Amino acid sequence: MIKPLKPFLLCLLSLFIISSCQAQNRQSDKDNPVDKYAEEAYLELMKPGGSAYKALDICKKGIKKDSTYAKLWEYKGQIEYDIKDFNNALFSLNKALELDPENLSIYFSIGRCQRMLMQFDDARTSLNTYLNAKIRRSVRYEEEAKKILANLDLLKALYANPVPFNPINLGPNVNTANGEYWPGLTLDGKYFYFTRMMTRSNGSHFEDFYRSEVNDSLYSPAVRLPEPVNTNANEGTISITADGKNIFFSAKDRVDERGLPIGMGGFDIYLSGYYNGQWTKPINVGAPINASSWDAQPSISPDGMTLYFASDRPGGYGGADIWMSTFKDGHFQLPVNLGPKINTPGEEQSPFIHYDNQTLYFSSDGQPGVGGIDIFMAKKNAEGKFDACSNIGYPINSEKDELGFIVDRLGEFGYLSSERPGGFGGLDIYKFELPAALKPNPVSFVNGVVYDAQTKEKIEADIELTDLSTGKIIMSTKSQKGSGNFFIVLPSNKDYMLTIDKTNYLFYSANFSLKTHSKLEPFQLDVPLTKPATDIEVVLNNVFFEVDKFELQQNSLAELDKLVYLMKKFPFMKIEIGGHTDNTGDKIKNKTLSQNRAKSVKDYLISKGVDASRLSAIGYGDAKPIADNKTEQGRAQNRRTVFKVTSVN
Repeated sequence: MIKPLKPFLLCLLSLFIISSCQAQNRQSDKDNPVDKYAEEAYLELMKPGGSAYKALDICKKGIKKDSTYAKLWEYKGQIEYDIKDFNNALFSLNKALELDPENLSIYFSIGRCQRMLMQFDDARTSLNTYLNAKIRRSVRYEEEAKKILANLDLLKALYANPVPFNPINLGPNVNTANGEYWPGLTLDGKYFYFTRMMTRSNGSHFEDFYRSEVNDSLYSPAVRLPEPVNTNANEGTISITADGKNIFFSAKDRVDERGLPIGMGGFDIYLSGYYNGQWTKPINVGAPINASSWDAQPSISPDGMTLYFASDRPGGYGGADIWMSTFKDGHFQLPVNLGPKINTPGEEQSPFIHYDNQTLYFSSDGQPGVGGIDIFMAKKNAEGKFDACSNIGYPINSEKDELGFIVDRLGEFGYLSSERPGGFGGLDIYKFELPAALKPNPVSFVNGVVYDAQTKEKIEADIELTDLSTGKIIMSTKSQKGSGNFFIVLPSNKDYMLTIDKTNYLFYSANFSLKTHSKLEPFQLDVPLTKPATDIEVVLNNVFFEVDKFELQQNSLAELDKLVYLMKKFPFMKIEIGGHTDNTGDKIKNKTLSQNRAKSVKDYLISKGVDASRLSAIGYGDAKPIADNKTEQGRAQNRRTVFKVTSVN
């Protein structure tokens, strides 16, 4: 499921051709009997499915016959570089230069090796020698040499200031000798998804999804997801919606019941749901997200309204880019490129939008990095656009390729796949504590169910989440039809109002203050909605006053506007506004304060067009407690503003 980031054969063979042409100007390669080994290595790489390791063995055989033949040493070094054996590559390339000092083009390959081995000053010297030499140069490699030189100071800074990194292998219940990668984690942290490389009986490979249940940081034995999610074709790169009930994923070579292809390009993005213990048949999300291009590696935002993905479609900056599509009017809109602060002429892949909906992690070989492909992060600014990205640092990023990176909801741990000593074989998935500078904003969430207060029937209702500091609605959704379930993500450091409304019912409101909620524990809500009836009372949980004052605070207006809407929805309903206090302080003063607070609410409703004849205001002081006044929590519940239905006709 990884898009090839550089055409391996094109990259390697172009170096072969250039170096061979220059060597032929100095000597006749055909005069050397071991030149046949160089030709065999070249042909091995040229053929379909050619193996770099076989070509390397051919070079070694030739060198064993004649260790003075420079071309074989150069071929060997170039192959070793591409398989990331940088120490041996540098030795081989230096040997080639020693045997053929006029081959100045080799300084490019030497400089690249030195850069990967953190020999920055030597790399600068080698690359400048290459650029200043009066030789034939590939435009591509001349540009790459200049790019490496321009980034050397940044690389030195990354290596000089390593970030804390202590990766922990997830263990044998997740990792095997097969290779595991592309991690995915549900928002509540209960289920861990990943892709595993499998081998068919004929020796070919394919990818399937697996899932492990997580309990107190222990991972249960991973279970393969059943059909129709997994097939005999390739599946990979999973993204789970915040409620854990839907997955977006990439797949190739999907067919319908008749065996006919259902894909639109090489890789497409699909959607499947998990209901009543079963996965629904995946559907191709279709145009405009999928096209004839390579479209893969989806990441769905926590509100489910934006899908990020990688694509090499036309209109990008080169190679694969990160794109986004918003969900509106029942379907995904035309994808938008994230622009030059994220995308480059290189390859950008594996986007992961964190649950805070503000922090994006992705991989790139076009941004200045430590290795071939590095992980970067970017945050949204006040306009909702992503600012310039930054490298997440060494040694998280290494001389190898890093991609497929995710972060848990609290921003405590990151997960990535890596091939490291002591693993179970191939790529394993590791967990590590995230350095402070790389943390997103932690989030909490509300998980609840809406039902009729009398019949207990689970009902579908409109749900809105409002930022109390701005009065702006930041999310609109519905509880699920049939089950009444709903799930909403709450980013930290804000105060929220949650309102739930349905035709013919009174609304429900709740308040969530995450400014002081240090642990960001999830909230569970059972929401009984009540139809208007005499003496029904509703607490206005988002009406606020300063201590001993009765002027409405600004963050009360969003709630009161909902009450205005309710009064218009039921034009014949009359209500009483009731003010209540706890039992601390003077009783007469408390009663007066509660009366004034109730009147403030009444006056606001009148100012918004509600007829005064439909409203009354009474201050009860501490006469009607609903909790024990002996605790602060109880006193806080008693300090409340309510409305009571006095007439519905």
